[in-house]
Amino acid sequence: MPRLLPVMICLAFGLSTAPARAQDQIRFDVLFRGLSVAEITLVARQTDAAYALAGQVRSTGLAGVFARLRFQLQAEGVMAGAAPRPRRYAEDVDTGRRVSAVEVSFAGDAPQILRQTPAPGAEAVPPDAATGTVDPLSALWRVVRGGAAPCGWSMPVYDGARLSELSLAPPTGGEILSCEGHYTRVAGFPPEDMAERRVFPFAATYAAQDGAFVLTEVAAMSLLGPIRIVRRD
Repeated sequence: MPRLLPVMICLAFGLSTAPARAQDQIRFDVLFRGLSVAEITLVARQTDAAYALAGQVRSTGLAGVFARLRFQLQAEGVMAGAAPRPRRYAEDVDTGRRVSAVEVSFAGDAPQILRQTPAPGAEAVPPDAATGTVDPLSALWRVVRGGAAPCGWSMPVYDGARLSELSLAPPTGGEILSCEGHYTRVAGFPPEDMAERRVFPFAATYAAQDGAFVLTEVAAMSLLGPIRIVRRD
């Protein structure tokens, strides 16, 4: 999730969709210094009771610093009101700093690691210390799905090694809502990552559409500078 946030902010950072239909495919451009440096694609299926998500982030090659960026993410679970409750999560990522893959079951009281490459470091948070958490993609889906009241919540997030928190403050505005958010590293990160930065602020903008609010843009401060994530379609 820490490496995910600067690109997806919320999806973090940083995906959006109209109020959920049977299936949505959404594409976004990630802009850095005016250049499109990455593309985000999300396929989401949701009923009143369950959801399934598949997300992909790939670099466009327009900026060398993002040249190796690649994320492939999957999650499925059930809905508890507006909050997702995951059952399974899988990721395959290349951040430019490291390559890793993990699959986690959230079906029990505590997460269970099904596979993980490479093995987590000594600082990793064990699954039994991560009860009540959600996976990174499900947390981003909470931002993505909008709805009547998209802001004013926080969620603990666990990716099989790292514990973090994703939050959106109550909104300001009327037809256009602005919600200040934070992604916070909590535990399980290498010491150098914690020293580098612990809190990543971002702003999510929602527009009124058909009686609900739709996420239209996310502005965030990444480790490399400000980025914007803008819906393409």
